[in-house]
Amino acid sequence: MNLSNQTLRDTDGHLSLYRMGTLSFPETNLKFKPLLPIWSAMRTGRHDAARSAAQELLRSGTSCSDRRRAAIEVALAHAEYALGALESARRHANRSIALFPKQIAAHRVILSILSLRKDFAAAYAHLDELAIPRKTADWDETISRHEYHLALAAYAWQMGNWENVNIHLERAFPKGVEESPAPLHSDWFRLALYRDDPGAAAAVASIMIEQRDIDRTDELLQTIVGNGWTKQALPLYRRAFEISPQSELLRRRLVALCIREGQLDEARRLTGAGALRTAA
Repeated sequence: MNLSNQTLRDTDGHLSLYRMGTLSFPETNLKFKPLLPIWSAMRTGRHDAARSAAQELLRSGTSCSDRRRAAIEVALAHAEYALGALESARRHANRSIALFPKQIAAHRVILSILSLRKDFAAAYAHLDELAIPRKTADWDETISRHEYHLALAAYAWQMGNWENVNIHLERAFPKGVEESPAPLHSDWFRLALYRDDPGAAAAVASIMIEQRDIDRTDELLQTIVGNGWTKQALPLYRRAFEISPQSELLRRRLVALCIREGQLDEARRLTGAGALRTAA
């Protein structure tokens, strides 16, 4: 695989930057009313106040179930994380999970800590073992199957585990690259290069060239050519030249590929017999 510096500049991608979102505490109609001022403080970024209120609620002796105590521990975990006390945040998250295992919120705090520490192998292992509950508490902030697999793909990307990236991207987007947002297309393209899969690279490139100008299209397709995948590059350059028939750069690239692939009649049509003899 030969990924040029130009293409690297143009396809920094999305997965290398992707992180599962931190908790947002959106619920405003919680059944356990003493949680409401804590949630309100969290939503407005008053983490010190939220932590103090949560600590006071635990000390107050207010009768509540394990599920509700788990919510208070989640609030403390997130507040400590937001204030930079990562070890304390993790302790509170683990307490919350012990009190009420069928949740996601406390696990999200742990994943945020692991991501911040760039311990992506531990984050992948933690999330991979996590079962998303069908039903959970009203204070919990669960994730979709799509978010689950996208996060696993991002952790696997950071680890350089390209096969797992491919598995999770396909599960996040069952219909393939066409279903995924444009910022992910360059990741699909890089992934095909890393996995030495010319067919997949060409399939992604065929979508990307519809969205790019001539120079960026040429950089993309030259990456395919540079990997020796000229058979796959030829129809892509044909399509690019159909989109921009005025481009002499794309015409020259197409002629050169036609010659390499033995498509001499096509090369003659593009250049004329005299120019073809000169190029040969």
